[in-house]
Amino acid sequence: MIQEITERVLRRLTQRPDATGDRGEILCVFTAATVGFSEALRQIRGLIQDGFKLRLVFSPHAEQLLASTLKRELDGLPHVSMIEPATWLKVLKKARAVAVPLLSLNTLSKLSMLLADNTATNIVLHALLMGKPVVAARNGADPRDKGREGLGFHRGNPSLNQAIFQRLQTAEDYGCILTDVGQIRETLKFVLLNERPPKVKYSVNTSMPLAPAAGSPKRFITAAEVLFAWRTGTNLNAGSGSAMTPLARELAGRHGVVIETDKNSSR
Repeated sequence: MIQEITERVLRRLTQRPDATGDRGEILCVFTAATVGFSEALRQIRGLIQDGFKLRLVFSPHAEQLLASTLKRELDGLPHVSMIEPATWLKVLKKARAVAVPLLSLNTLSKLSMLLADNTATNIVLHALLMGKPVVAARNGADPRDKGREGLGFHRGNPSLNQAIFQRLQTAEDYGCILTDVGQIRETLKFVLLNERPPKVKYSVNTSMPLAPAAGSPKRFITAAEVLFAWRTGTNLNAGSGSAMTPLARELAGRHGVVIETDKNSSR
């Protein structure tokens, strides 16, 4: 029955006139998180329906744990291909965005410390350096996620959870757009196609930010905050001494989100 349903989906997908791949390439980076795996597959298939070409890459642990299943599930779909590790920079330069449908705590920790010790982390970090959108599902790392609760990974003490929240906040400060795995597709369409943003499931700035270094801005306005403000129809109160990530500034200007300081000025 599963095989029959899959074949029906594939036939319908390949017959959709929108699944042309002419909206550009998205690099899909898979790490070894497993929370939300089935939903991640649905999101990938949806992006193909939306007209994107997908290039897949795996972290070493994801290659061992997930690659064979993903390749089997996506076999036969149009506009899906793997990348050769040696060509990652060339592919990244061409890609419109990077999606991380399954962000593991291990990869999150590496990103927060600017460690690029494999192809997956290299792609994400250099995408941020290039100013390309990076949309990542936080479910596999967030202690509040129901999927992690189901695995028993929600019983860490407050100091451990705080450290994870700090890493999530750092990733957002660097420019990552962290969202729910079920919102990957809609978030990318919002960023790339100016379509309506998804309903926000996670509130922003609930994690505890790192203390700013002396002489640095108090905090950065992130693209995730701009998305939230656009969705709720509110202005962003940045506070004095704040700065914006390049992607946040671009999205705010494109969608008319007003950034307010404590002095009620906007910029």
